[in-house]
Amino acid sequence: MEQFDILDINGNSTGLIADKGTQLNSGQYYLGVHAYIYNQSLEFLLQQRSYDKTFLPGGWDVHLGHVVAGETSKEGIIREIQEEIGLSAPPNNIYFSGRIVWEYYHHMIDVYFLKADFDINHLTLQRGEVIGAKAVSKDDMLALVSNMYYRPDEYRRHVACEIGRLSQLSNE
Repeated sequence: MEQFDILDINGNSTGLIADKGTQLNSGQYYLGVHAYIYNQSLEFLLQQRSYDKTFLPGGWDVHLGHVVAGETSKEGIIREIQEEIGLSAPPNNIYFSGRIVWEYYHHMIDVYFLKADFDINHLTLQRGEVIGAKAVSKDDMLALVSNMYYRPDEYRRHVACEIGRLSQLSNE
C-alpha cells in the first residue's frame, strides 16, 4: 500500500502519513506531480492511461503521479517517469515551473518540464498503468491543456503560459 505525507496549506509536512485513498481533513493535502516532456522540436510526449485506471481511463495525459512518503516532489516525478515509461530524467534536465493548490481534491500539484530526446519505440510502458505513448505538436499540446476540464483553471493557465514561454525561447 502506497503511503503519502500529509502537507499543510504552505506545503510543509504535518508529520502525518496516510495510506492511498484516505480522505483528508480540511487544510490537509497530498502532493501530486506532473511532467511535461518535450524535445528539441517542441513535440510533447503523452501517455495513454490504462482502461483499468479510476481517473481518466484510456485517456491521453501527461506523466503524473503522487509523491510517496519521505520523497521530494522532484524525486517523485523522476521515479514516476522511469516507472511508467522507462525514460531516465536526469535531475538537471527537469525544472520546476510551479505549484497549483487544488482545494476540491485536497491536492497540491507540482508541475515540471523536462527537455529530453525520446523515441516512442524505445519506451518501456508500465503494465497496468500505461497502454500507449505518442508525440504531439506544441499546438496539439496546448489544445489538450485547454480541454483539461478535470484540472483547475489556474493549472491550465499556468501550463499554457509555460508552453508559450518555451515556444518563444525555441524561436530565439
